[in-house]
Amino acid sequence: MKIILFLLLICAFVSGCVSNGAIYTDYGKFSCQREKPIVQSLFWPSVINFDFDSSNINELEKRKLMQAISVLNKYSTLNVAIVGATDPEGSIEYNDALSLRRASAVSEYLRGQGIARSRLVLIGTGENELFIDTNDQQKNRANRRTQLILLDAKNNPVDIYFNKLALPSEPLILDKVNSL
Repeated sequence: MKIILFLLLICAFVSGCVSNGAIYTDYGKFSCQREKPIVQSLFWPSVINFDFDSSNINELEKRKLMQAISVLNKYSTLNVAIVGATDPEGSIEYNDALSLRRASAVSEYLRGQGIARSRLVLIGTGENELFIDTNDQQKNRANRRTQLILLDAKNNPVDIYFNKLALPSEPLILDKVNSL
């Protein structure tokens, strides 16, 4: 179920909307007709990294999370999906649990800073969502992470604009960056 939710979020994120004839036949339109919230921010930490076999958040990553808290406090109607992942070392069962512990650690940190539990969606993908497929322990750091995906009130991904001059009314938006 968690993987399906994650894949749905990715589909909506990549395409912008999902066709009615696809998965959502019984549910009507999925985000195609909605007005997208616009978030202007100098920084959104889309990835929080972890050490090997750990769900502890180090000080550098906590500073990144403080930036996320700043955005979440400014836009109080927005939510965040916290997607935990691991490298391929260890058993599938162990990695599934570790990825969820990583997502939970980020969630607990955000909650400790005043972000309501109801605004957080936790997903653990284990080793199923490798950023890079490698046996190199140093390069595998990219797989030991949580991804933070900023969501609107209906849990659809939100567009983030890092350049205040690059607004959606412009015909060509070069600085548009999505939260994933």
